[in-house]
Formats: sequence, structure tokens, C-alpha cells
Amino acid sequence: MTRSPLIFAALALSLILGGCGSRSIGNKIDDQFVGPDVANAISRAHADLASPTSHIVVTSYNGVILLAGQTPRAELKSTAEQAARRVQGVRKVHNELQVQQPSSLLARSNDSLLTTKIKTQMLADSGVPGSRVKVITENGIVYLLGVVSRQEANAASNVVQNTSGVQKVIKLFQYTD
Repeated sequence: MTRSPLIFAALALSLILGGCGSRSIGNKIDDQFVGPDVANAISRAHADLASPTSHIVVTSYNGVILLAGQTPRAELKSTAEQAARRVQGVRKVHNELQVQQPSSLLARSNDSLLTTKIKTQMLADSGVPGSRVKVITENGIVYLLGVVSRQEANAASNVVQNTSGVQKVIKLFQYTD
């Protein structure tokens, strides 16, 4: 797969959403490549990280990587983090992998539904910069990433905490103030 269609799509999307956030177009495009590069590095680091015994979700936001999901052994969790840190463009890694069996398809479907519900509520709330907050849900745990003020972060967190089905909220924001 060539990168030029991806670059064009990322650039077009970045231009459309350019006024919606404080990140540069370059940062947005970089995130389009860093995430898959990290996922590939993790898959190559150990066969079990690419097998059905592990479920790893890689999210990149402004060069900050979130590793969420499950892996069966602690050393695999550590290996995944080390592989992510070696990828060019990675500024920081939040390793939130759980040492346990992978979540079920039903749990993943519920997570997708929960993420959609949260994003909808954020977009409806004028105090929450929904377009600048990335929401990732894994096994009922909601991770929030973005470049926001502390007040905006608290407003986003409050929306999530008041959403039924949320087990826990983890804020991984980069603050502007």
C-alpha cells in the first residue's frame, strides 16, 4: 500500500478540520503514520503480540502513544512498550495494556457503542471541545487524549463519568495552560 493516498486523505481531512483544534497539519499527518508504524513494530517484536492471544489497540495523538488492550504475559506488555518507544516520531508512551486474556467480540462491540455515545454527548455539550478530544474505550475503560485546557479536560471527563457503562476514566491530556 502506498502512502500517497493516505497522505492526500490525511491532508484533506486536516484542512477540513484545521479550525477545530490547536494541532498543526503536520502533527495530524504524522499521527496518521506513527500509529501504524508502532503497531507494525509491536507485531514484529514478538509473535505472541500479533497472535489472537493478544489484543492491542495503538492510538497516536500529537506523538503521544496509547497502548490499550490485553496481552497474556507481563513480559509481552513490556516488549510492546519497548517496541513503541523505538519508533521515530513517538514522544511518549502510555502503556495501559492489561495482563489478561483478550476481550470478547461482544465487549469490543460494547466499547465501540460506548465511544460513540460519549463522542455524541461531547459534541452536544458546548463546554467540551469534542473535536479535539480523542476517545478510546477498551473493556469499559475510557481513555481521553487531546490538547486542551484543564477546564476543557475536566468538562470532558465529567461527560464521560456521567455516561452509563463506563468503568473508569483515564485522562491522558496534554494541557495548554
